[in-house]
Amino acid sequence: MTMTPDRTVAAPQNRAWAVSVLMSNSWFRDLPDDLVAALMTAATIAAVPAETVIHYEGQPSTGLYAVLSGSVKMRSLSADGLECVFRYMSPGSWFGEIGMLDGSARTHDAVAVDDTLLLTLAPRDLADILERHPLFYKFLALLLCRVIRTAFTMLNDGSLLSVSARLAKRLVSFAEASGATGDRGAGIDLHLTQDDLASVIGTSRQTINKRLVDWQRLGWIETGYGRILVRDIGALRRLARDGT
Repeated sequence: MTMTPDRTVAAPQNRAWAVSVLMSNSWFRDLPDDLVAALMTAATIAAVPAETVIHYEGQPSTGLYAVLSGSVKMRSLSADGLECVFRYMSPGSWFGEIGMLDGSARTHDAVAVDDTLLLTLAPRDLADILERHPLFYKFLALLLCRVIRTAFTMLNDGSLLSVSARLAKRLVSFAEASGATGDRGAGIDLHLTQDDLASVIGTSRQTINKRLVDWQRLGWIETGYGRILVRDIGALRRLARDGT
């Protein structure tokens, strides 16, 4: 399914809620107040059903997006359908900055993992904001720097860390990004299948399953259908730091 969402201009109450979600991202918190106001005035909000393709790799760039609820994965598909997931976007995350800066085609597919609300800024509105607020070029560059740092980190981890350390580091990253603390310790609910994790880590589903079973036995996590509850994020951090 490709994206044909019901877009609506964000009403004042929706804008206030959207700002509260986006403030979880330090990049957005650093924006000047007048720039935040300009972005939110121009923004629309779209409801995107689970498994909807928001855009395909190679398509023209059609805007800058922020996740307000749900989650989005950035992926590429091989000719035989093998999926490679680059990153997961949780509430407060932005994507689409590359095409907005260089005007080129999309680098990845963007797919809603579950029912998702997206804030969207159309290219024409962004061009108008950039003309009135040229400082936003700097902030778009800073947003792009985050993506580049993530890419370099993934390359380093793939070469230097064990599968266990890579998996632990990714679970910590996803958990910290979600920011949703459960009522059982520091548990954070992640909507991720073992196939998703295998794609992100670069290993087999069987290997992922073995690690998760071991960690559940240790009390670090709980697993359910398509979800992982992180119970002991400190243990995962230590494993990620050890690198073995």
